Amino acid sequence: MKLAFNYVLKLKSLPHNPCHDVVFEAPLSDFSADAKSEPNLVANTFEHFKNANISLNIIDNLNVQCHPPWEEHNINVDISLTKQNKENTSEVAYQKEFFRIKEKISNHYAVFTDGSTLEEKVAAAAYFPEHPDRSKATRLRDGASIFSAELEGIALALTEIKKLIKYHKNVVIYSDSLSALQAIQSKNLKVIDIRRLYNLIRKFPPYVHTSFVWIPAHVGIQGNENVDKLA
Repeated sequence: MKLAFNYVLKLKSLPHNPCHDVVFEAPLSDFSADAKSEPNLVANTFEHFKNANISLNIIDNLNVQCHPPWEEHNINVDISLTKQNKENTSEVAYQKEFFRIKEKISNHYAVFTDGSTLEEKVAAAAYFPEHPDRSKATRLRDGASIFSAELEGIALALTEIKKLIKYHKNVVIYSDSLSALQAIQSKNLKVIDIRRLYNLIRKFPPYVHTSFVWIPAHVGIQGNENVDKLA
């Protein structure tokens, strides 16, 4: 009964909760199968409040945030380099475009991530150009997808970035996995690995700006080449 009391009191303070009107606006008869049946828990709870002379109308409403917690953080996904046709774009041209983007966010702390598969062996890595000693690599279970490996690399980066976050207000993660960045961009939290990434980002202070940038693989971008070797 204590749990029922707590539930009713909390629900009363949350008028936007989908269950609010169902519980408080519906007639009590709706909570019984028929007129002869015993009242269920909701009806019993209301009866106890009435007998104790407790009015539910004195409960103040709570102002609850109407948007998910991860939207409080500044997150940006840049896949603009995909507009370049790889078959018709030279490595030098890609490098120039990369440096153009890098210059625009030169105040961001940079990390490169990657995932790899070789004969059922799967690995992920995160490379920190400014602090190579913080670079990480890990093995995933044999047969794991390359998609999971790419997301694991990003998770490695976010986990390590959290240790440095007091020194950096802006961070950028460069990845050559378009599918991983599109999944992050879509905020598809039904994917466990995506939900995990957003939970990691939620641990950052709200003033931190996190960017994700897609870069092509094997075009001579040094950070990407380094993380490729790690993975």
